[in-house]
Amino acid sequence: MMQLEHIEPLAKLGIEWVSSDDAHTLFRMPLQGNRNDKGTVFAGSQYAALVVAGWYHTARWAGQQGLPELVAIKDSQVSYPKAGWSDLDIEARFTAPPDRRPSGHWRARVEVTARDDSADLVAVLTGDYRILLPVDS
Repeated sequence: MMQLEHIEPLAKLGIEWVSSDDAHTLFRMPLQGNRNDKGTVFAGSQYAALVVAGWYHTARWAGQQGLPELVAIKDSQVSYPKAGWSDLDIEARFTAPPDRRPSGHWRARVEVTARDDSADLVAVLTGDYRILLPVDS
């Protein structure tokens, strides 16, 4: 199973795993240590948390399917509709069931949202992740 302690930015940014099930994965990111010059949550910190949440959700699914937990983000789009002034709840969900690509790798399309303590949406990432298979698979 994935070992989050080996992802150094998580500890440095204070990003913590909260829970996972088949429907979603939750992480929490503190405002403290992630503020920008305006006192709001730094977009780069948010992006890191969003990408990791989508990666974890995808890798967890892969492991449950007996696939390697070798997951990489291929492409993403992110928007920040509102400044975050508090700790953030990060939630990852599949937008469609993962599917096998002609290359043999699996594709997982994931939406990851960040909400502040008022449950207002502060960031949305739409990620295209790949579950990489060894060459001989």
